[in-house]
Order: sequence, then C-alpha cells, then structure tokens
Amino acid sequence: MRHHLNCYLLRFGRGEILKMMSVKRIMIYGSLVPFFIMLTLLYVLGVARYVTDFEENTCEMTYMFEYPQYVRISLKDDLEDEYPRFGLYAYGEGFLTEKLRRMHFSGIPVLFIPGNAGSHEQVRSIASVSLRKSRKYPYHFDFFTISFSKDYSALYGGVLMEQTVYVSHCIKAILALYKGKMDNVVLIGHSMGGIVAKGALLLAPNMNASFASMIINLASPHTPSLVLDSVLANYYRELERHLHKIKDAGVKVVSIGGGPRDILVPAAQTFDRTADINVLSTSIPVVWKSTDHLSILWCKQLVFTIVRSLFDSVERLEKPPKITSNPDLKMESLSYHFLQHTSGKKLYRYTEKIKFEADAEWVNIPQQYVWNNKNGVKKSSAIYLAVELFHKSDFLTIDAINLENQNWLFVCSALKKQGQKQICEWGWNLTNKTRLLPDPSYRPRRTIDLELKEIRYPHVTHAIVRITPDDLEKYLTISFDSYFYNDRIESTRNRFLHPKYLFGFRGPNLIETVKGSVRYYVTLSNVIDAVTIELKSPNCLEHHAIVELLESSNVGSTQTKIFTNTDDGPKTMKMQTLYGRPNDTASLRVTLEPECTYMINIQPGGIVDKVSCRIRDRWPLLYMAVMSLLLLFVSIKIHYGSDTLPTIVITVMLSFFFNVTYETCIALCIIGVSAIGVCCSVIFLGSVAHGIAVRFLARAIAFSITWSDWLLSGLNQLPFITTVLVLSLIPTTCGALGMLVSVFLYFLKLTRMYEDYLEGILMAPLQHFNWFKRWKSTKSEEESDRSISREIYNHLILFLLYSFAALPAIPSVLVWAKNFSYDMRLSTEDPVLATSWTILAACGTLGIVQISPNHKGYRSLLLSNILRFTSWVILSMTAAPHPSFYQWCMPPITATVVTLITLNSIIPHG
Repeated sequence: MRHHLNCYLLRFGRGEILKMMSVKRIMIYGSLVPFFIMLTLLYVLGVARYVTDFEENTCEMTYMFEYPQYVRISLKDDLEDEYPRFGLYAYGEGFLTEKLRRMHFSGIPVLFIPGNAGSHEQVRSIASVSLRKSRKYPYHFDFFTISFSKDYSALYGGVLMEQTVYVSHCIKAILALYKGKMDNVVLIGHSMGGIVAKGALLLAPNMNASFASMIINLASPHTPSLVLDSVLANYYRELERHLHKIKDAGVKVVSIGGGPRDILVPAAQTFDRTADINVLSTSIPVVWKSTDHLSILWCKQLVFTIVRSLFDSVERLEKPPKITSNPDLKMESLSYHFLQHTSGKKLYRYTEKIKFEADAEWVNIPQQYVWNNKNGVKKSSAIYLAVELFHKSDFLTIDAINLENQNWLFVCSALKKQGQKQICEWGWNLTNKTRLLPDPSYRPRRTIDLELKEIRYPHVTHAIVRITPDDLEKYLTISFDSYFYNDRIESTRNRFLHPKYLFGFRGPNLIETVKGSVRYYVTLSNVIDAVTIELKSPNCLEHHAIVELLESSNVGSTQTKIFTNTDDGPKTMKMQTLYGRPNDTASLRVTLEPECTYMINIQPGGIVDKVSCRIRDRWPLLYMAVMSLLLLFVSIKIHYGSDTLPTIVITVMLSFFFNVTYETCIALCIIGVSAIGVCCSVIFLGSVAHGIAVRFLARAIAFSITWSDWLLSGLNQLPFITTVLVLSLIPTTCGALGMLVSVFLYFLKLTRMYEDYLEGILMAPLQHFNWFKRWKSTKSEEESDRSISREIYNHLILFLLYSFAALPAIPSVLVWAKNFSYDMRLSTEDPVLATSWTILAACGTLGIVQISPNHKGYRSLLLSNILRFTSWVILSMTAAPHPSFYQWCMPPITATVVTLITLNSIIPHG
C-alpha cells in the first residue's frame, strides 16, 4: 500500500504541477518573485523607519500641585437617559472643588473634548496650568470636560454623530450655569474631539457658531485616513459645506499638529483650510518640539503657550471679563503666541513710532559686523547701533542673542548730526516683524530678515538696534549681515540630477559659505519628501548653526535642526505637508556664525526615507488597491482567455497614470501573503477553528462538546439553516457581526474542502485492486483532482475577497460589543453597510457563491468585463482628491459583485 501511495503522490506531483503551470510561466513567475520580495522588504523597512525614526521626546511634563477632581454636571433627565455612556464634568483642584460642587461658576468657560478612545481626565494639564496662572490675574477660566466612554469615533460615524449632538447639549448646559453672564465658550478638541467641536456648532440641531468664541484643535484629523462607513463620510462632507459659518460668526480657529512624532495623525491631516492659524508644534516659538499624539496634551512648553493665548484674549474691561468679541484682537493674541512671539510671555502691543533718547550713544555699524560687549562696560544710557540701508544690498539680516528689551529694532531717516555722525530723532518700530530662534545654549535669540524693497516708510536711510542699560548686564552678541538675496540663495535643481543623488548616496559638499555671512537660503527643487543635511566648519573648533525647513504650502510647518561641532550631521528632515504637491517648493533657511565658514552638504533623503514618507501619506490607498486586484483576479477566473494579457497591461497603465504603481505592487504582495497565510491556517489551524466553533455552540445552547460537534456537522450539511441562524443575528445585534460570523464559517468550509481533498488523495490507492484497473482510471482521477484543486483555489480567492470586504465591519462590531450592556442592538449602524453585510452573509453561508468553470459564452464574458471595469473604477478612486472617502464603498461594491456571481452560478447556461 505504501508503494501505491508513493507512486500516486509522485504521479500527482509531476503530472499535476507541470500541467497546471507551463515552463514559461514558471520562468516568468520565478523572475517576478525576487522583484516583489524586494518591494515588500523595502516597504517593511519604510514602515519601520516611519514608526521609529523621529527625535526623542524632549517635552517637559506638566504636573498638578493639588489632587485633580472631576465634578459631575447633570443634564436634563431625558438627556441622561438618552446618553447613559457619556458624562459632563467640571475640573477642580483643592478648595476650588467644593465651590464647583455648589455649582458656583464665575470664570470664563472652556470645554475640553477628548478624542477617539480618549479620557475626560486628559484636560488636567491645560486646566491645572490655567488655575495656577489665574493667581496673577483678576479673572480665571472654568474648565469642563466630557467623558465619551472611550468610543471609537475615529472609525465609526454613528458614534461621531452621537458625540456631536451630546456636545451641543453640553455647551447649552454650561452656558446655563452662568445665568446669562456668558454667551459662548472656548472649545479645545484633541484628535477627533476637534472635529466634534466644529460639528457641534454646525451640524447639531438648534446650534450655531456664535456659541463658541474660539476653537483650538490639537492633532485633529481634518482629512481622515480611514472612512469605513457612509455616515462618517457624509459627516465630513456636511462639515466642510458649513465651515464658512464659523468664519462668518467671528470664531477664530487654531489647528495645531504634532509634526514628525505623531504617527497616528500626520501633519498633512491636521491642516485645516478654513483655520485662521495652521501650525505644527515644531514651529511654535518657545516650543520648537515635535509631539506625539498624546504628549501634545501634556507637553509643558505647548500647554503654557495655549494657556497664555487664552489669557491674552480676554477683554478685561468687560464685566464679567470674557473672551473679546473683536475678531482682530483675538487674532492678534493667537498670532503672537503661535506664530510670532517677538517679545515676552505676554502679548505686547507695539507703538509704531518711538522717539529716541537724546543722551543715547550712537554707533555706526559696517554692512557685515558682529557687535558684542565682551569688555563688560556698563552704560547708564541706551546704545543705538545704526547700519546704513540700500548700500550694495537688498536684504539685511540681524541676529541678536541675549537682547531682551521689548522695543529693539527700528528704521529711521538720519537727518540730524551729532558731531561727525548722522543720527535719528525717532524711528518706525519693526520689532513686531522679528521672530524668535531656538538656541543650543537656550539663550534668548531674536532675528529678522529685512527685505529692503518692502519698507514702505519714506526717506528711510538706516536700520537701528536699540540696547538698553539692562541688556548690557548680560553678554550680548548682535550680528549684522547686508547682502544681495540672489548671492545667498542656492538651488538643488541641477545638483540632484546625478544618478547617485537619486538613490541617496552621499556626494561632495554642495555649498561653501563666505566668512561674515549670517544667512543662506537653499531651495529644494523637486524634493517633496526628505532631505539630508550635513554641515561642517573647517576653521572653527566650536561652532553652531541653525537650519530651518520651510514649506511654501504652510508657513506654520517649519522644522528646525541645530548643528554643532559635536553634532554636525548628517541629519534627515522630512517634509510634513508638502508630499504630493510637486508645484510647491520647500526651502532651507540657514543661520550661521559669521566668524566661521561652512561646508554644507545637501542631498535628497535615502530611498527608505522616501518610502517612509510615501507610506505616511498614502498607506490608506492600499485597501482600495487590494480590492481592485481581487476583483480583477475573480474576473479572470470567470472568463480566462486571450483578453487576460490586455487586462494586465491596462491595469499596469492605469496604476502608472494614477500614480499608485508602488501601492498596487504592495497590494499584490499583501494578497499573496494573505493567501499563503490562509492556506497555512487551513492546513495547520483548521482543527483549532473547528474546536472554537464547537465550544461556542456548546456554551451558547448548553450542549455537551460531543452534541455540539454533531450539531455543527449537521449544520454544515444544511446551509439553509445556517443562513437562517446567521441572518437572525443581524436584526438583534448588528449586520457587521453577521458578516464576521459568515467569514468565519467560510473559513470552516475551506478547512472541510481541504480535508476532503486530502482524504481523497490518501484513500485513492486503496480503492484499486490491481495495477491494470488503476492504469485505466488514471486519467479520470487526474481530472477529478484537477477539478477539486481548482475549486479550492476559486474559493480561496472568494474568501480573500470576503475577508477584505469585511474589514469595515470590525469598528461596528467593536462599538456594538463595547455598548452591549446598554443596548443589544446597534441602532446607529450605517444602513448601506448593514444591507451589504446581509447580502454577503446570506450568499456566503448558503454556499451559492461559486466561480463557475471557464465558460466561453457571452454571459461569462459580460460578467468578466463588468468585474474588470469595476476593478479599474476602484483603482481610479485612489487618484481622487480625498481617496479615503471612498473606502466605505468597498462592501457595497463587493455585495453587488457577489450578487452577480451568484446569479451567474445558479442560472443554468444555455
């Protein structure tokens, strides 16, 4: 018998494999496998680089001085019954808590809205800092927060709409606590909480934008990565349609992103086209740090900036004090703290004209000069450093270290004489045009790049730096650099054409600076992802330089790197909001020590860095690419013929045209790996899956394991009863659960098919009594084996299609399971998806979805062409302005396709 079995397996291995696959196909596939392995490996390395390659978190932790407590604010009874999972709380510390328990509120209301699966306790950092700061002011802020029971608002539109309506009721309840003294609140939203904040004002019934004075969004995804149901898609579309009402009401909106460290909500998603300020934490003055998705809530540097902007936005003269209703004054405060911060911690309003001190000392400065007080001479009067303008230059850069007086930069007309010098009596104040720079020694550093042709004041001759006697108590360094802009700007347009740059190999130094220079600019032409910088000084043992990466599409997305003699690179900087915008150009702004010369080597980022940027911004396209390819495979199996090669060619051309070639290749690899995983699971985990199903039945109907096993075997033979049981789950629970159960049952069906197939192979030799009879039946056995293997392969493709189509069902099931104790039925389920789940579950459990044998008839050809066209339509969705908004369409499309395949299977062919 063993000899018979060995002979049979040898015949099956040699005959079946060679007949299923020609030598030519083996050679083609063999040559493509290494290519796809390389692409997959590169993608894996890109993912690893994306989730690990960012700067260390250097934010300071925000601590509470007293124990934080949360006082529950009750809404109306009907609202409490309608939203039992949610809650409104007031934040308090120490003695203040008792005041809140008596429902006594006298401050300015601020409502914090947590994000996806967030906690109401996340408000404590901002609220605690605000309470401490209020001791210096005659007014304070009352912080409220909402508990959402950590629902999945980022993945499930039903929950998002529930939260939106609940927040609108909370806003009204908060304002009612002040008995008419307050008519609006400040909204601070983290992650999806920022979307809910805008939605509560615009989409909730009986609400309008005037209920808020300003909105501060922290890492909010204004463009989502995953839109897995139509409710979520419609929510975003409706929100986009009504956003203009926020501007019309004078509400100021600030959107803050975390930058490279936030891998959950990348910077491009935090960009809100209707916001008054879009900024990354890396470019906020005094912060200059990237924050991850959670640390953006407790980063001390950022929290202090937010709180200061709130206090500076208050109209003190009003009784009681409240956020100013003047949009310009609000914008002045927000811009000062999030964009400019030219002076101290508080908002400082500059006087346009200032009269200079009569007894001041005047010093004329050359075009390139470094002034300092090394000698430590103290003065009782001010010193004015004057540099002549419009003298062989069109730009002036001034870099001042440790200069802290609030009014320090002016332009003037030197019309008065003081001895041999021309001096000014008064000047126009330009201090509000200066900006802060980070410093490696943490010294106050202020700078300006003054474009001379933009000076609108008449008869201007000099730029003046004012130094007060208090400034002279510290060591000052003030660098002046006058130059022609075209002499200081470099471009990478022609430098990166060499092949070695295309692959990220290091090349020779590109830029050599001139001694005395403070400022250089480099335009990064044709670089939209990553750039690597190396900066060395051959003539200075100790030096430092500051490199800022600027993106033209968003002035608030600046990133900064500091180079020193001990840390001179190479350092990689990744564009945050520029990827996919080839018409925009990033640039580098370099601040140097004028005593040193530098060799600056700038080159494109390495291939792994480029891939990581592509993954960051385009990974949501993979889902639609996978679904497109699966439908293509099904179409080929339905009608395999001479049109297969043109189909492949058209798909490749479309992927190039829609710029998703790489994503399509990775999608193909995902399908291949998934197929291998399913096959291994069927072979090695089939009995485990069967055991899980048996134990579940035993627990559900209180049967023994043996009876449950018999019952499951009986259900396998009666698919109609199985279908009835699965469909009965849908009206009592949710359609998504029925879909996932049907996928599991489909997997059990594959395991049974494999067991029957294996049993047929092993038992075949025993069914023959002599070699002659076996020789005669060889051909029929081969045909039977080929038919069974083809059927398993066809069902494998359908199972993969079912499995990927079921991915949007996972959030619904999670929400249903989380809220099961409140309601067995998921009433907020998307009706379009619920219908799709019902169709897919019914067809899958009935076993009527089959890819028929390769009929060459007109009907099979028509169905195949419909599926191919659908596949290409899905591929075209990846090129839409917001492709993630079409992800929810995959289950309805799959349900329609499965219906057509089912009809093709059950209707007899003529």
